[in-house]
Amino acid sequence: MVIDRPADRRLALSSARVDFLERGTNPELHGVPEVVAASWRRSVSHGVHPDGLNGGYSDAFDPASRLARCAAPIVEQLAEQIMDVPACVALTDENARIVSRVDGDPWIARLLDRVYFARGFHYAEDAVGTNGVGTVFESGTSVHIVGEEHFVSTLHCFACAGAPVRDPFTGRITGVLDISCLSDHSTPLFHSMVRSAAARIEHSLLLDRDMAGQALFDMYTRLDARVRDGVLAVGPRVVLTNAAMKTLVSPDDQAALEDHLRFVMERHDRTDDRVDLPSGVRVRVRAARCTVGGSIAGMAARVGPADREEPEPADRHGAGPAGRCASGSPSFRAAERTVAAALAAGSPVVVLGEFGSGRARLLADAFRRRHPAGQVLPIEPGEIERSPDETGARIRLAAVAPVLFVLRDVDRLAPPAAERLARGLPGGPGPGVFLAATATDGADVIEESLLRVFRVSATVPALRHRTADLPGIVADLLADLAPHREIRLSREALRLLENHRWPGNVAELEGVLRQALRRRPVGHIEAQDLPPTCQSLPLAALRPLDQVERDAIVAALRDNNGNRKAAADTLGLARSTLYRKIRQYGISG
Repeated sequence: MVIDRPADRRLALSSARVDFLERGTNPELHGVPEVVAASWRRSVSHGVHPDGLNGGYSDAFDPASRLARCAAPIVEQLAEQIMDVPACVALTDENARIVSRVDGDPWIARLLDRVYFARGFHYAEDAVGTNGVGTVFESGTSVHIVGEEHFVSTLHCFACAGAPVRDPFTGRITGVLDISCLSDHSTPLFHSMVRSAAARIEHSLLLDRDMAGQALFDMYTRLDARVRDGVLAVGPRVVLTNAAMKTLVSPDDQAALEDHLRFVMERHDRTDDRVDLPSGVRVRVRAARCTVGGSIAGMAARVGPADREEPEPADRHGAGPAGRCASGSPSFRAAERTVAAALAAGSPVVVLGEFGSGRARLLADAFRRRHPAGQVLPIEPGEIERSPDETGARIRLAAVAPVLFVLRDVDRLAPPAAERLARGLPGGPGPGVFLAATATDGADVIEESLLRVFRVSATVPALRHRTADLPGIVADLLADLAPHREIRLSREALRLLENHRWPGNVAELEGVLRQALRRRPVGHIEAQDLPPTCQSLPLAALRPLDQVERDAIVAALRDNNGNRKAAADTLGLARSTLYRKIRQYGISG
């Protein structure tokens, strides 16, 4: 029997669905397309409820992925082509999670939000039943699911045409392109349009090979083929290792080594270092930078056991002054050794690094380790600017020893003041008087005459390159900020700090802990005690208005003990909208 009229077809599908649900997996479903009948059977076997959605939400998707980037202009063009119909165009990732949705009408957007067809939500067939996303993954082909063909009754008012987007190199389905609308507005033309657009996305993927990632991979494979040592390649978002690395170093040591290579590759084309790892193992690292079109793609390193000809520092494994934890960062340890050697020789030393990275603290700790009763006297740029001649005389004629004068941020000095200060230190400091300075890493405005005063330089890595040190730094800062108090961070709070990028480095971390201590002066600092900036890792820089909205969402989640539904009600938002904003602002919890 051929059914032509839409009303008759809907009636036949509804009857077949009721019969199927009552009698089980009936092999004969009259009037039901085979791809739909097979999907209904799979839905039952997965335990999908025929009258309720259970797709679930996950923030583990990448809206800036290669697929999303290549598909974006095609998705926008397809959305413009169907703008006369209340419909949307959606793109999913390889796990049937929606990564983008372009709405042609705010009315259809609200309807789709109610069935959780929104960014971050799963539409896999084993959770949502027959639909234009999950069924594509299961069948491996494009589908057009209309009205009662959906297994779950909540979706019967919708129609969706979905087509697979295959990786041109592997042939695997890497995502699904979908057009969704009300079933009354559906047309077979949507099925043709979505297949054509998916083919264009595949062609875009073919043209958009990740040249940087491919170049780093090629360098890694060439190095791995010719050496027997461990090989480690580190890029902005990728890490490659061979089997020898796994036997040479522990996971913690490898993490420290990855931080070290990311720090080095921003400064040097090549390096041949003996690196001390947190476990005490010393390795030789011979690495070369990989560049593509003037951009840094990463660094590939040959890693092997180091000879022990160089003397080990006596306090390499011990705590620093006042019980401070020893650093696990190879780059930071190298800076410590350079400064210690300069102080031992009485050579003026300049320490470079980002603002707040602990340059002055490193100098003070190194000096007090050698001279426990000595004084450390910082001199700010403003003081030098006001009277450079007096500053030079104060250092040259110091009456108390041992003393370390630290000229802070000398790159901020105007050339006349820097030159006058340099003239006031013709012979350097006297016996028992030590001179050091701090400056911004990469600064090119330090007066040449002042640079000639210093004989040694060291570079302190940014906090983002010292992830292994973070727990120890937190403990040291809490001991300074809350002495003799029982205070520590919970595991979840520490995880949030570890995920933060710390543009303000240790100084920013200290400010965060100060705020947390105001909320929790004793006991365990929990995740909700941290300021909103730490509970957010946004995908892009936030405008002031976005920051206000971000802080309001964090506050609502705190007030409702992390219950997102209750937080959405408090804020007057749809739950799907709240989830999208949580993802947009990178809010944890």
